[in-house]
Amino acid sequence: MTELASFTDGMFVALLEAVPDAMVCVAADGRVALVNAQAVRLFGYEREELIGRPVEILVPDTARAVHPGHRAGYIADPRHRPMGAGSPLAGRRRDASTFAAEISLSAIDTAEGLLVVAAIRDVTAQLRVKDLERSTQSLESFIYSASHDLRAPLRALSGYSGILLEEYGGVLGEEGRGYAERIVAVSEQMGQLIDYLLQFSRVSRAELRLQPVDLGGEAARIAEDLQRQEPRRRVCFTIEKPVQALADRRLIRTVLQNLLDNAWKFTSGRDDASIEFGTAPSEDAAVCCYVRDNGAGFDPAYADKLFQPFQRLHAARDFPGTGTGTGTGTGLAGVRQIVERHGGRVWAEGAVGAGATFYFTLDGKESA
Repeated sequence: MTELASFTDGMFVALLEAVPDAMVCVAADGRVALVNAQAVRLFGYEREELIGRPVEILVPDTARAVHPGHRAGYIADPRHRPMGAGSPLAGRRRDASTFAAEISLSAIDTAEGLLVVAAIRDVTAQLRVKDLERSTQSLESFIYSASHDLRAPLRALSGYSGILLEEYGGVLGEEGRGYAERIVAVSEQMGQLIDYLLQFSRVSRAELRLQPVDLGGEAARIAEDLQRQEPRRRVCFTIEKPVQALADRRLIRTVLQNLLDNAWKFTSGRDDASIEFGTAPSEDAAVCCYVRDNGAGFDPAYADKLFQPFQRLHAARDFPGTGTGTGTGTGLAGVRQIVERHGGRVWAEGAVGAGATFYFTLDGKESA
């Protein structure tokens, strides 16, 4: 046990003020002897309102009756004792609100008697983060399991509908065949959504493997693939390269693939289609990239929907997709998720009939 000449020893008081945690020093009779500025801010009392008052003033009402017994037990065996790490305790502020706390107790022997020193830390924010992480993990596990379980009945639905068309098409008649064809089409769309959900789940669970990546080179390869798939389309690509960034190559290629796929899709109605990949100045990120097109664009009033799953700004018959965003919004929701995992952000600018520009930043580190 540390020995101290007096509660008010100048060096001890200065040390208390330098500590980042709230410090509350309690005499053997249970009254507050000293507090530091951090304790004043945490509990909302002025120093003079605490000094000389029973320490139970800082204990929640539900635990106040039993606290003197706990305090007496500690004084009988005054060893260093950290508490609340596994199951947080609670503190009570002046306004009667409470907060989750971790408390570490130490004892000092002084000329005036035993002094119990409590270091108190508000861990409310940490607990919220842990709760959010647990909820997110549970949701991801549910999505993964549900998506797998949906595949079998969906395959059966599509398969039986196909058999119905092939073997009984003549009996069904034109209207009946139309219904069966719709079932097949909807089954295929549902399959795409399930694929997206699985991809979305994998992205959130995947470990980032950061390495130097030439984003311009990746964009150029994606552009070549798009032109190879539809050689009759005439699209002018302008791609800046090299564009070096620290990123997970597989995930960042998914970002570029989705953005360039979108640009390719929404310029399909133009004979002079153009798609551009480049960089823009940024003060808050290592790199800021954009994908710009002169296609269908979007109403900026609904820009907040672009990166939300299961939203659509264009009719499916005009631009087939997975039912979200500007036609592939499930993909755009994944874009946002990947970019945010890289510590960046994503946004879009556009106007109806005047094209769209999608921006994303990367700062070369994992944020979550």
